[in-house]
Amino acid sequence: MSKGFRADTGHMAKAAKEAHGHAERVERHSSNLDAKTRGRLLGKGRFGMIVEKAVRPIIDSMITDMSKAMARGHRSIGHGLDISRKNIDDAEEAIRKNLRRHKDERDAVHLKLGQRVLDEDDLRDKHKKRVAERVDGLRRQGHGPQRHLDPTDDMLKERLGKPIRIVDGNNNPLSDAHGNPRFHRNGDGYFQTDQKIDPAHGPNARERLKGDDLYMDAEDPSRKHKCDAFSTAFGPGQDEAFMHAERYARSRLDPTDPKPVEFSPEEAWGPGTDHHERFRGFYIDRNKPFLPDGSTNYRPVDFQGAKIVAVFKPDGNGGHRMVTMFPQPVKERNA
Repeated sequence: MSKGFRADTGHMAKAAKEAHGHAERVERHSSNLDAKTRGRLLGKGRFGMIVEKAVRPIIDSMITDMSKAMARGHRSIGHGLDISRKNIDDAEEAIRKNLRRHKDERDAVHLKLGQRVLDEDDLRDKHKKRVAERVDGLRRQGHGPQRHLDPTDDMLKERLGKPIRIVDGNNNPLSDAHGNPRFHRNGDGYFQTDQKIDPAHGPNARERLKGDDLYMDAEDPSRKHKCDAFSTAFGPGQDEAFMHAERYARSRLDPTDPKPVEFSPEEAWGPGTDHHERFRGFYIDRNKPFLPDGSTNYRPVDFQGAKIVAVFKPDGNGGHRMVTMFPQPVKERNA
């Protein structure tokens, strides 16, 4: 048994410095690879398995070897450092091989200092935020979302107003030969109505607005609100569908002749047999406008074969703003 063994402090310092240098190189490769690879290495897909399958086992082996070397005393430290150096080199080579293997498939991900890669939930939240920002921008351009995306079903019904009764010169309601009230109708048989409430006033308009103010247009308070026979909108939660429809409509817009753009849902959203289910709306029953309790008889719109109509106007800066966009049903299906 040796009584006077003394480690060469110079050699030990050199070995420790080399080991520290290798450790720094591994850290750079495993946690601070260039911006094109960091994201993938930390992700969940096939690239995210590089660290798990190639690097982690080697690092674990290095730690085990070093632990064994330290347990055997000073004479084994040099051997342990050699093993560690080899393991670290193997780790670097494993990373390089995996990156070369996936070089053509890898998408560049540019990260700032301290920024982490977005996972699926993060990406979904970020997408929802962008959709919300775009739809909010369309609200500032016109009244499309306010009248054809945001309203509740009750607000859509209230927009239709009440059928206008026909009266005589003394303002007495008239009835037909069967004693039924007579109402004003337009050319295609749907009721003419009044007391229309603009959905752009927002919820609880009845509580906030008094008298005729309730029935005035939200954009132009000098005139009463108008609405044809159908009050229609995109369904709840259809913000993304609304956004894509607007983008498609804008791509079809002729800047030299910005007339309304009409298109099918399939053109905007691709093939599908259930796109009509993204819409909702109401009209007043043409044969029975009131229910026994005296309330208006609103009927749900059948949107089979419906089109989408988008209206644009010049914005004064060389572009066009979307004034409105709405689903337009086939009248024959809602007689």
